[in-house]
Amino acid sequence: MQIASAPTGLIRKSLGTSALLVFSATASSPMAVLAGAIVATYASTGVTGTPLGFLVMAAALLFFSVGYLAMARYVSSAGVFYAALAAGFGRFWGVVAAPVVLLGYNAIQICLYGLLGAVASGSLGGAWWLWALVAWAAVALIGVLKSRISVGLLGAVLAVEVAVILLFILVSFANPAGGTVSFAPLSPGNLLVPGIGGVVAFCAASFVGYESAAVYSEESRSPQAVSRAAYSALILLGLLYALAAWALAVAVGPDRVVDESRDPASGLPFSILETHASPLLGSVATALVVTSVFAAMVSFHNSIARYAFSLGRERVLPAVFERIGRGGAPVAGSVLQSAVALPVILIFALTGADPVAIMFSWLSGVAAIAVLLMMAVTSLAAVAFFRKGGGSTESAWQRTVAPLIGAVLVGAALLTTLVNLSAVLGTPADSATKWLVPGAVALAVAVGLGWASVLRATRPEVLENVGQGQPRPLAVIEQDLVGRSL
Repeated sequence: MQIASAPTGLIRKSLGTSALLVFSATASSPMAVLAGAIVATYASTGVTGTPLGFLVMAAALLFFSVGYLAMARYVSSAGVFYAALAAGFGRFWGVVAAPVVLLGYNAIQICLYGLLGAVASGSLGGAWWLWALVAWAAVALIGVLKSRISVGLLGAVLAVEVAVILLFILVSFANPAGGTVSFAPLSPGNLLVPGIGGVVAFCAASFVGYESAAVYSEESRSPQAVSRAAYSALILLGLLYALAAWALAVAVGPDRVVDESRDPASGLPFSILETHASPLLGSVATALVVTSVFAAMVSFHNSIARYAFSLGRERVLPAVFERIGRGGAPVAGSVLQSAVALPVILIFALTGADPVAIMFSWLSGVAAIAVLLMMAVTSLAAVAFFRKGGGSTESAWQRTVAPLIGAVLVGAALLTTLVNLSAVLGTPADSATKWLVPGAVALAVAVGLGWASVLRATRPEVLENVGQGQPRPLAVIEQDLVGRSL
């Protein structure tokens, strides 16, 4: 892989709304949510109002998105959370945020190796870690190639998995338990019960990744393309998850869905396809879980590489991370993410830890807490940014009202996740080990505080440049020079 000479930048105007939507939606791994999060939510919480929980969480994230995306029009950076805090609260706090974002996105990307390995091992045989290493090598390779290749791959996977989920929904509603479609799962009374905290935690984790459209703001055709993609991804995923969760309850019966979800022999949700459609569809759906998780790993890998690029360009990280390949991919950041993921996979393999109950659950818990924290704080940063005179024609709704509501709602989701960690992690309620998860996020905050303090004391010129985002005009590769826009 040839490396472009510095200075350089990401390829401008290379990603349109459809490409950004693909990156955002695949990061949330819809098939994995159907097969994993939805069934696990019913099983762990016993709450039959789970479908309504997905709609409530999507609504909360819509409020967050208003301020976040309005601010992203003016804070054009591949390290969007980091740059947003720098613009809203000051450059020092942007540096503090950087390790938290990198921890959260790395945690969600790496935890997926455990899930992919376990599903592939259960279907095809072999050790889970062997499949994880194969996936790691493929992600590492794709990560240093052109974005266009990633978009084509991820788009094909997303289209097929959405089609299968829609088929699952149609088959379930066409064959309701008892012969009647029940609306009980959409009743607020079935959500506002003990266990609602666990529902909120699982639902919040299911949406992590939709916000990543803004990570590609420097490569987007326009700020409007970023907003359209993020809103579209959130609405698409919110409706898809709620319908799928409702469909599962309809097919099994609201009075039985919790018990059936807790029974591994039930084969939910794909046993519904096998029973009412075709046995082959069950196998296809299982295979799609693997491809869906793989697509999510590629999407998060791309986001992490771009964050590293942004930090390298502004010298918060070494300058080598500013370097990109001839195809426009941030190669150094990509290699860094692969280098971080590999030893984690090997450690879990060598220790014999469960790839799902430990690797996936615990690291996804770290990711959910880190990203929800960044969302809540970023909503407040948007308010501060606009109050300092940022922006131009935004309404009071965009500047203040929606971001404040978003901060409260996302903050409540974060608090609920912390209170219900035992349900998320599958640990005893009195277990102290669960606090290792938020402890990792707290450590990342401490690292950020320490590094920001060092920069302020020894390299103030670096701190002064934090969050600037926009590439140097003469150092940017224009899409017209490298090929057709996506």
